[in-house]
Amino acid sequence: MLRNDLSRPIQNVDLVVTIGGDGTLLQASHFMDDSIPVLGVNSDPTQAKEVEDLNDAFDATRSTGYLCAANVNNFERMLDDILEDRSVPSKLMRIAICVNSRLMPKYALNDILVSHPCPAAVSRFSFRIKKYDQPCSPLVNCRSSGLRVSTAAGSTAAMLSAGGFRMPILSQDLQYMVREPISPGAASSLMHGVVKSDQVMDAAWFCKEGMIYIDGSHVRYSIEHGDNIMISSKAPVLRVYLPSHVSS
Repeated sequence: MLRNDLSRPIQNVDLVVTIGGDGTLLQASHFMDDSIPVLGVNSDPTQAKEVEDLNDAFDATRSTGYLCAANVNNFERMLDDILEDRSVPSKLMRIAICVNSRLMPKYALNDILVSHPCPAAVSRFSFRIKKYDQPCSPLVNCRSSGLRVSTAAGSTAAMLSAGGFRMPILSQDLQYMVREPISPGAASSLMHGVVKSDQVMDAAWFCKEGMIYIDGSHVRYSIEHGDNIMISSKAPVLRVYLPSHVSS
C-alpha cells in the first residue's frame, strides 16, 4: 500500500513494515496505536560519495532514515530477529494535542508547529506550563513566527536545526521553542525549554486564524482566535524497531 492511500487505522496485523524513509514511517504512525510495532526500511539512503561528487552542483542528500533500522543489506536479518524474538521494539513518546478540550485524532511522533498559516505573518499566543492543573511557570505572551514542540525522537530534526538540543531517544519529556520571538525581554529564558512527562503546555491563540502542523505539512488542524491548546506527552507510545546506534 502506498503511504498516501492510508485513510483508516492499521489493525489486525502483527508488524508494520514501512519502505521509504523517516517520512513514510511518520505517516504510517498517524494510523497506529501502541499495539503494533513498526520496522522502518530506508529504501534510498544518502550515499556519501554521491553527495561529495555533486556538492558543487546541488545537495544530493536524500533520506536520513534516523528511525529506520533496516535497509536492503540487513532487512532479511532484521526480519528474522523480529520473528525469532531476538529484537525488541523501543517505546517512543508522542505528542497529544487538545483544542478546546477536544483531543485531535492524530498524534505527533516528531514534532508539531503552531503558527499563522502565512509564514510572513506574526503569530500571537500565550502559554504556561502546568502540573496537575496548577501553574509551574509564569504566563508568557508571545509575538513570533510560531511555537514548535518536539518529542525526543523529533529533537534531532527541525528542533536541532533551530538551535535546540538532542534528547535521549527514550526520554518521556517534550522540548519546546518559540520561533523568532519579537522583543521577548524578561521572558527570554522562557522561549526555549522542556515540558516534563507529568506536565502540560497550556497555550491560547490570539490571531484570527492559525494552524497546527503535525510532523510536517501534510496533517494540520485549523485554529482561531481564543482557542485553547493543550500539548502533552499523554499519547499512546509508538513501538519502533530502532537502529542500534540510536537505541543504545
